[in-house]
Amino acid sequence: MNKRLTSLPAVFIALTLAISSSAEAAESKPLRLDLTDPGWEFSGEGTIVQELDGQLALRLMSGHATYRDLEFLDGTIEFDLQVTELRSFAYLYFRMLSDDEHEEFYFRPHKSLLPDAVQYTPVYKGSSQWQLYHDADFTAAARFPSNEWIPVKVVVEGTQAAVFVGDVAQPQLVVPKLARKPAAGYLALRSFMTFGTPPDTYVANFANVTVTPGVIDYEFPEPAATAADLGVIDEWLLSSSFAPAEGDILELPAEVLASDAWTAVAARDDGLVELERFVDRPEGVRRASVVARLKLTAAQATTRRLNLGFSDEISVFLNGRLLVVDDQSYSFNLPRRQGLWRTGQLSLFLPLEEGTNDLAIVVTDRFGGWALSGLLEGGAGVEVDGR
Repeated sequence: MNKRLTSLPAVFIALTLAISSSAEAAESKPLRLDLTDPGWEFSGEGTIVQELDGQLALRLMSGHATYRDLEFLDGTIEFDLQVTELRSFAYLYFRMLSDDEHEEFYFRPHKSLLPDAVQYTPVYKGSSQWQLYHDADFTAAARFPSNEWIPVKVVVEGTQAAVFVGDVAQPQLVVPKLARKPAAGYLALRSFMTFGTPPDTYVANFANVTVTPGVIDYEFPEPAATAADLGVIDEWLLSSSFAPAEGDILELPAEVLASDAWTAVAARDDGLVELERFVDRPEGVRRASVVARLKLTAAQATTRRLNLGFSDEISVFLNGRLLVVDDQSYSFNLPRRQGLWRTGQLSLFLPLEEGTNDLAIVVTDRFGGWALSGLLEGGAGVEVDGR
C-alpha cells in the first residue's frame, strides 16, 4: 500500500508532462488556411480566388478577405505576397476583436525601399491611426519587386511584433510596443488601390497563408525603459464629439461646454492621447471635433510655454479667449502634407492669471489619426488638473 501511494506523484508528474507536451505540439502545429475554406469571407471589388503562377491565390483590387475561425494571440503568420509598382496598399489585420478593433501592418509597394514602405498602426472604431505611429519604431524600408512572389513573415509576442519581407535573416521592422493590449482574435487580408489605377488590375495577390500559434522564432530585444518627460500633461478632460462647421473654429461651442458629458482620460507616457479610443464620432460625420480641457491654477500671474502635438486641426482658448488656430491635416498636394502627429508641433505662451485658468483646446480630425499631447514648461507654481 505504501509503495503504491509513493508512486502516485511520479505517475501524476509523468501524466502532466505528457499532457503538456501534447498541448505544446498541438499549439505549435502550422495551420495552413486553405483559400477554398468556406470560413473565408470575401468583400469588396475584385476579390477572387484563382490559380496564379501554378498555385492557388487570393487576388484583390480593393477588398477584404476575413478568416474568423481563428483565435491568434502570439506566434507566427506567414504568406506570399505579389504586388505591382502602382500606388496601392496591402494589409494584414491581426488580433481582430471585431472588424473595427484590431492591429494592422500594411505595405506600400510603390514606396519600395523608402523608409515607410512597411508600417504598423492600431485601428480603433474602424479608424487607422497611421498619422500617430510613423517614426522608426513603426515604419521601415523593404523591397517590393513588382510581379514577383515575396515571402512575408510576422512574428508576434506579447506587446512586440517583427516583420520580415523577402528572404531576409533579420526583420526590417521591430515594433517595441504594440498600442493595443494583447488579446486573441481573428485575421484578415486587404488591398486598396487608389484613384487612377487601370481597371481590372489586381494590385495584391496572397498565397500560402499559414498561422503557427505559439511559435516565436525571433528573439525580441528587451524593451527600453521609458519615463515621462517633466511637464508632460498626463490627463485631460474630454467632451463628447461634435460636427463643426467648415473652416477654422474661432469660438468654443457653448452647448458642448454646458454639457455634463465630460470624461477624464489618461495619456501615454509621452503625453499622447489617442482620441479615437475615447470619443465616438457623430454618426456619418467624417470631420469631427472634441474639446479637451485643463484647469491651470497659478500661484501668481505668470506666462508659461505650452508645447502641443495634434492631429489634424487645433484651436486653443485660454479663459474663453482664442489664442491660436492651426491646421496640419493631410494634403496630397499643394501643399504636400502628411498630417503626422508629433510632440512639439506647436508652441505658444499662456498668459496665466493668478488663480484658476481654463484651458480649452478644440481638436478636429479628418482621417488617419485623432490625437492631442501637451507639455507645460516651467511647471513649478502652476497646478495642472485634467479632471
